[in-house]
Amino acid sequence: MKKMVLALMCAVLLTGCGKAGNVESVEENVTTQQTEEATSSEKVPTTEESEAVDDDSLIDTDLSQILDISECDTFTQIVDKVLKPGMGYTNEAIGDTDALLVCGGAYDNMDGNMAAIDSTIYIYDKDGVPTCLGFVSSHGTAYPLAAKDGILYVAIYHGISTYTITNGELLETEAAWTEYDEDGNETYYYSKDGGDATQVDSVDTQTALEEKYADATILNFDVISE
Repeated sequence: MKKMVLALMCAVLLTGCGKAGNVESVEENVTTQQTEEATSSEKVPTTEESEAVDDDSLIDTDLSQILDISECDTFTQIVDKVLKPGMGYTNEAIGDTDALLVCGGAYDNMDGNMAAIDSTIYIYDKDGVPTCLGFVSSHGTAYPLAAKDGILYVAIYHGISTYTITNGELLETEAAWTEYDEDGNETYYYSKDGGDATQVDSVDTQTALEEKYADATILNFDVISE
């Protein structure tokens, strides 16, 4: 399976300064130096620093709890009026429905695409009004969201799940995963059409889904600029 690696580097530099002096003046300057250092350490982040933290915090977030689309009649209006800088969007046919997928943040997956691990999914309802259908999240940046033949592929913990949209509903069609006990022994599970999980004898079903995921197309998100 092709793997994509993301390196996210974030560093905050706090600087303090002191002045050299002779031995007799050290005690007199201690209080002043401590006050200056405390002030430097408590520096308020700049607007750019605050926005960066806020943007990072939106990754893997159900944006329907944040974005107000009540005044939007089209997907285009959602993109133009509601999405914030750093968020991403893409249009994809899932099942028999055209959907707008919005992510909290995207990253370069090293093949020219901006990939994402999360997506809040919007469709047009029966009255032609944009509505939020649901939220999916993949397990880690090495396994971004992908799609093929109307199926949305989402990596879960030690496994894969697939989704489609039918009759205005987001449905999990399959899920296969492995669980490990404290001794490292493996137990395999499978569920279909959102039903209860059942234990299966081998990893074969999971392997088959992983192969389909590897053959799917990584979703490419357009990122909203400042």
